Amino acid sequence: MPFIDYELLSSKYPTGQMSEAIHVLKELDVFHCLLAGSSDRATAVKIRVADLPEDFLQWLEVCDGGMLFDTTMLTTKATDTELDLDFETYSAYYNAEWRKDVNISDEWFVFAVAVHSDVFFFDLGKKDGQVYQWDIEELSIYKTWSTFEDWLTEQIDEAVELIAEEKLLPLGVKLEADGDD
Repeated sequence: MPFIDYELLSSKYPTGQMSEAIHVLKELDVFHCLLAGSSDRATAVKIRVADLPEDFLQWLEVCDGGMLFDTTMLTTKATDTELDLDFETYSAYYNAEWRKDVNISDEWFVFAVAVHSDVFFFDLGKKDGQVYQWDIEELSIYKTWSTFEDWLTEQIDEAVELIAEEKLLPLGVKLEADGDD
């Protein structure tokens, strides 16, 4: 199955904040569509883009993008033929004209897009490992997180709230894969 492998995730993150986040991610499996990653894909991204934070590169080994609840994590492949689904790729956010229109620096590595179109990125010029949220309408940094793991944990916490408020529904593709549909 092309979905994220929870056993592999648990082995990569056996303790700490990420271990707890993965437990919640597994419990909420039908609400996200994260694709399995691989060390080959992580290596390919690392070769193309120097200075990515290690915690993000580790994540790429287990997750190659997809839908993280209401946030799109960019992927290396546009279509998953097994799932018959299209995904947004990194290349879509490296178009020079688009970057100019929304005032995105060439030194910013965009890895995710919020439901309202803000982008999440690493500033490769600063090499600080922080995640930044770029407000597309205001053309300014809206928020920062110290690490990718902090950002991911907050995304999961926000999803828990949305699910409790019934603002986030299970994904049909996951229900079908589980045989619950």
